[in-house]
Amino acid sequence: MTLRADTKRLVTVRVALSLSTIVAAGLLAGCTSGPHPSRLAAGAEAAAVAGKADKGVSLAEQAVLADPRNPAYRTLLGNAYLRAGRFESARQAFDESMQLGEDSGKAALSLALADIALGRFDTAADTLEAYRAAIPASDYGLAMAMSGRTVQGVSVLVGAIRGGDNSPKMRQNLAFAYALAGQWREARVMAAQDLSADQLDARMQQWLLTAGPRETRTRVATLLGAPVRADAGQPQALALANFPDATGARQADATPNTPAATAPEVAPQLAQAAAQELPALPSGESAKATPVTAPAPTIADASRTPSMLLAAIDAPQPRSAYRVVGANVAHKPSVIARAPLSGGTHLVQLGAFSTSEGAQRAWRHFVAKNPALGAHKPVIAQVTVNGRQFWRVQAAGFQGYARASALCGSVKAKGGSCLVMASAARSGPAPMSETRFARRR
Repeated sequence: MTLRADTKRLVTVRVALSLSTIVAAGLLAGCTSGPHPSRLAAGAEAAAVAGKADKGVSLAEQAVLADPRNPAYRTLLGNAYLRAGRFESARQAFDESMQLGEDSGKAALSLALADIALGRFDTAADTLEAYRAAIPASDYGLAMAMSGRTVQGVSVLVGAIRGGDNSPKMRQNLAFAYALAGQWREARVMAAQDLSADQLDARMQQWLLTAGPRETRTRVATLLGAPVRADAGQPQALALANFPDATGARQADATPNTPAATAPEVAPQLAQAAAQELPALPSGESAKATPVTAPAPTIADASRTPSMLLAAIDAPQPRSAYRVVGANVAHKPSVIARAPLSGGTHLVQLGAFSTSEGAQRAWRHFVAKNPALGAHKPVIAQVTVNGRQFWRVQAAGFQGYARASALCGSVKAKGGSCLVMASAARSGPAPMSETRFARRR
């Protein structure tokens, strides 16, 4: 009996040890793996659909921490911040997402709205202008009006209506643009086409309360249906600077002098898996909410939304994104090397912008749309016209007018604009107002 009892106890101990080992292994595996970022992202989207903005932010932040160089997750985070009314954080998330390769018009619109909320009108207008061809006229016109360019915004919307896009969304966006321009009579007449008398009075009152120059945050929050709140910015632990692209850096070191290495270091940019579309103000018709089909807030169509929202944010589908190795991800001006231009007889001017950051962002967009530009030296030329400073974006290093003209033609074929200029006069040292992006190493 004693031998049998001892044997049974020994078997029990071994079984217990085996079970303990299995449990311990499971716990260790749980500690090392954690939730998959795609599940966290899906949870953030579900929270957004349910109207749980703060929960959506928390899950999106966890997704970014799990996969910090994924532009889709950073755009998802930017949209979550927008829904929560955290515009400082949203701007940083969209900037860093674009550094990772986002280049959609919807993402540009999202970034512009965050800048508008923060009173950064020139930067917002530069972003909108650079992505003009990728943003619907109804969104572009209203966003330009919200960024202080009311004359331009009204002109775009009026032109679109005269061109045949006489939708409730377009009419209500034009009405709000008129209100921002102080043309209240025109605003009322236009808004009345889609609203009943009592709805019209409420709409005019709402616009009156949010049209003031200091109401930028409230104006954008109302547009998105978000709360108005103070924001200290995105947590430092999420900053893209904490997660350098080591693989890309090694590849860059292995090929230091290839043409592709001429891409400039770029100031903070836009984002990938999300963005916005600015539909019109809600009309008097009741409607269904626009379904969320991607990780982003949604700007609802005015003609189909019962609330007082101006719009909702529509997200693009996630896509693969390129990366610019060595890009400056900190929120400060990019490192720029002042140097004389070398090589080439001509350059191609691609646009002019009100801010250096806007010009740098535009170069990134131009290269994304026309990869052939990446083989040329990007030049940011600062000029003063009628007392105002502008930053011209140019591609240098063309040997002969014909080559420069051929590339300019390809730019125009894709909806862009450009101008071929001789660069012979630039063979000497570059003046202080001219800067050239540092080459990627």
